[in-house]
Amino acid sequence: MTGLGAFVQCFALLPGLWAYGGVAVTVGVLIAVRPQLGRTPVELLGSFVVGVLAASTVGLVIKTVSDQNDQRKVMIAELRETSAKLVALAGDNANLQAQLLTRAREASVLEERQRMAREIHDTIAQGLTAILTQLEAVEDVPPPARARLDTVAAMARESLTEARRSVQALRPASLQHEAGLAAVLEDLAATWSRNTGVPATVSITGDPRPLHAEVETCLLRVAQEALANVAKHASAGRVGLTLSYMDDVVALDVRDDGAGFAPAGASHGEGFGLVAMRQRVTRLAGSFEIESAPGQGAGVSATVPAIPADPDPDPDPGP
Repeated sequence: MTGLGAFVQCFALLPGLWAYGGVAVTVGVLIAVRPQLGRTPVELLGSFVVGVLAASTVGLVIKTVSDQNDQRKVMIAELRETSAKLVALAGDNANLQAQLLTRAREASVLEERQRMAREIHDTIAQGLTAILTQLEAVEDVPPPARARLDTVAAMARESLTEARRSVQALRPASLQHEAGLAAVLEDLAATWSRNTGVPATVSITGDPRPLHAEVETCLLRVAQEALANVAKHASAGRVGLTLSYMDDVVALDVRDDGAGFAPAGASHGEGFGLVAMRQRVTRLAGSFEIESAPGQGAGVSATVPAIPADPDPDPDPGP
């Protein structure tokens, strides 16, 4: 057993052909230390050769098995690493598919709203404009008929105004210029302050960039409704609007130092303005939060995906 262990150690410790040299030396030592009992040199040489061949064969087999075991360990480790990478890749693919589905739904909603805006503009608004033109061109009619025509014209103008409001609600013209959402919010806050006498400031954080018209429209409508609620109910001394651009989302916070209220929560009934804001935000797969308490002011926060602006948007419909 001692000799077998020495042979194995030769193949384990010595590189290449040196292992066979070590085996030969070991066999020679073993033969030399054993009693020879009158054996001839030829017999000793034969024993030496047989011992070297046998020990080399056993050692080589053991070394081969050991190398194969080491290779299997390396392969198993590589397979585990590959499996972990595949699991991570599958998770990334699932997240990517979810994002693509969300973007597809959002794009579908935006496309439908743009189509509706075009339809209203190209059919109803244009038709009412043509009717008004024809009515205004009518002359030399009796007074009773003129009164009726004036009434019809007034009704047509009112309907045309409502049609234009619908188009603006779907695709507001105020966000189509190069100033962007931040400038529009600053104009909105300045106008609101002049009308109410309450200071309103706008803060911008992050890197401002053009966003999809629907995203900017949603945040603008939230800001308008929030300021309207402050003017009606809050008795505030000041209002602050914060627009935050982040990597994947953009957030709008509107806070005041007014009377505050106890939020009822979406499941317990909210005012129409809060419901409208929440619906606008959730329609874009965003989140809407309300923070308030009696006597401690109020704040609303809308966070929506930062969908980039359309590189080639449809032209805004005219009047």
